[in-house]
Amino acid sequence: MQESKDVAQYYCSKRGVPVSNLVGVDVPESEHILRPDYESKMIPPIRRTVNNLRLSGNDPAILLVYGIPLRINETDKTEHYKQDEVLADSKVREYRRLVQQMGRDLEMLIDQGVTTTPNYEKQNIESISTPEIIKSVNKTVIKASEYLKKRVPTASNQEAYLQTVSLLFRITGMSPMAQNIRSQILSMDDQERSIFLRVNNLLKYNAILNKQLTELQFFGFTPEKAIEVSTIIRFVNGVIGELLFWEAQQKKQIGEMTSASVDSELTLVLAANYQFSRWLLNPFLVAHDKLPGIEMIRRKIIKVGRLDAPSPAIAKRMVDDAIETENRGLTGTLYIDARGLNDVNNKDSYQRYDEHLRNLYNIVKSKSSFPVVLDNNSKLFPEKSCPDAALYVGWYSLARYVDSFEWKKGAVGFHIASSEASTLEQQDSQVWCKRLIEEGVAATLGPVEEPYLSSFPLPDVFFPLLMEGKLTLLEVYFKSIPHISWRMILIGDPLYTPFKNNPEIEFASPEQKDEDDT
Repeated sequence: MQESKDVAQYYCSKRGVPVSNLVGVDVPESEHILRPDYESKMIPPIRRTVNNLRLSGNDPAILLVYGIPLRINETDKTEHYKQDEVLADSKVREYRRLVQQMGRDLEMLIDQGVTTTPNYEKQNIESISTPEIIKSVNKTVIKASEYLKKRVPTASNQEAYLQTVSLLFRITGMSPMAQNIRSQILSMDDQERSIFLRVNNLLKYNAILNKQLTELQFFGFTPEKAIEVSTIIRFVNGVIGELLFWEAQQKKQIGEMTSASVDSELTLVLAANYQFSRWLLNPFLVAHDKLPGIEMIRRKIIKVGRLDAPSPAIAKRMVDDAIETENRGLTGTLYIDARGLNDVNNKDSYQRYDEHLRNLYNIVKSKSSFPVVLDNNSKLFPEKSCPDAALYVGWYSLARYVDSFEWKKGAVGFHIASSEASTLEQQDSQVWCKRLIEEGVAATLGPVEEPYLSSFPLPDVFFPLLMEGKLTLLEVYFKSIPHISWRMILIGDPLYTPFKNNPEIEFASPEQKDEDDT
C-alpha cells in the first residue's frame, strides 16, 4: 500500500533509519491474515533482512507500520497434533501407574518387603489423583534418602543398597544428585574441588540438559519432538518429572489457541520448529535477567513494535508528538484506575492485578514528584474528570472507551481488557487502543483478542521503567510483557523515551530496582 510506504518513509526521515532497511511484504488489505500467507509472504523477506543486518553487526528490531494485519487467524490442528493428543492420554495413564509402582518398590526395599502407604495398594489408578501419587512417592523418596545416609554398603546389603540408589535415580532424575554434589563441593578446598570436577561429569551433564530444558521454556517444541523432550526430562527430573510433562501435554488439548498477533509472532522470525499453540515465555522480561544463559536465548528473539493508527496522518502525528515530547519532557498526571478489590482472603489473578495497580501508586508516590491519582473504586473515572493526563493505566470497560481524559501531548496509557486492539479501522468501534490513539495518546498497548489477564505487563514494572528514562518504549515493553508468540501489541514510536531528559524515578541501586520489580 502506498499509504503504508509513506508512513514507513516518514518514520525513516524523522528517526534517521536507513531507507534500505524498509521491507515490502505482500499481505491482504485486512486486519487478519491466514497463517500460510503469514509464513510464505511475510517471513521470508523479513528474515532475510534481519539476517543481513545481523551479519553487518547490527541488533535490529522490527517496526510494523500502517497497513500490516494485526492478527494471524486460528489454524486447524495438524495430524501431528492429533496424534500427540492420543499419545499424551496413553502416557499419562502409563506413568501414573509406573510412578505408583516404583514408589511401592522403593518402600518395600527399605522396609524389608513391607508397604504401608495406602496409595500403593490401590489397583484402580484412576481413583488417585496425580498430586496424591506424587506426594506419597516423595515421602518415600525422603525416607529412602535418610535410609541411605545411615547405611554403609557391605557384602550382605550391597544388592539392596544399589537397588535403592537405582530406584531413587529413576524416580527423581539426576537433579537431586547434582544438588547433593554441589553441597559437597562447597566444603572442599580448591585442590580437592579441582580433582573432583575432573573425574565427575554428572554436574556437566546435568548443566547441559538443564540448558536444553531452559530453551524449551522459551521456544517450546512441535508435537513430533514430544518423545525426545520427555526423555531429557526423565534424565533431569525422573519419572515424576515425565509424568508431569505428559499431564501438561494432555491439558494443552483443551483448545490449542493457535491465533496470535502478527507482532508477537514475528519475535520468532529467526526461530525454527517452535511451538505456535498458546504462548511462550518472553526472555526479555526483567524477571529473567539473572537466568543462566539468558543472553544466548535473547539473541534468537527479535523485538517487534508497531506504528499504526486509524489513519496514516494519525500514525505520523504519533511520531511527531513522541519526538517533540522527548525533547521537552513529559509532564502532567499519572491516573491509575484500580477496581477496589481488597478481599484479603481472595488472592485470585484479579485481586493480585489490582494490588499491582495500587503498588504502582505507592512507588510513584514515594520515589517521584510526578503527580499521581488513584481511583480505588469499582467504577471507572467519570467522563471529563482527568485533566493533564500524561500516563494512564486502568480497567475494566470491555470495548467501551470512557472519555475521562484531557490528554497531554506525548501521553502513554493502556486499558486492561480482553480485545482493546482487535481493530484500528472499524469506524464505530470503541475499543480502547483505537480510541486512545484518536484522542491523542502517543503510545498504547493491548490485545488483538482474549489474552488472559496474566499476559498484560505489570503496571508497577512498566511505568517505573518508563519513568526512569533510560529505556526506549520498545525496551520497556519487552522488559515487562510476560509472553511472546501470543496476542499483545505495542503501538507507538518504538524509540520514544518520554523521560529521557527529565527522569521521574531513580532507583538507588540494581538491587533496589529488583526488589521493587518483584
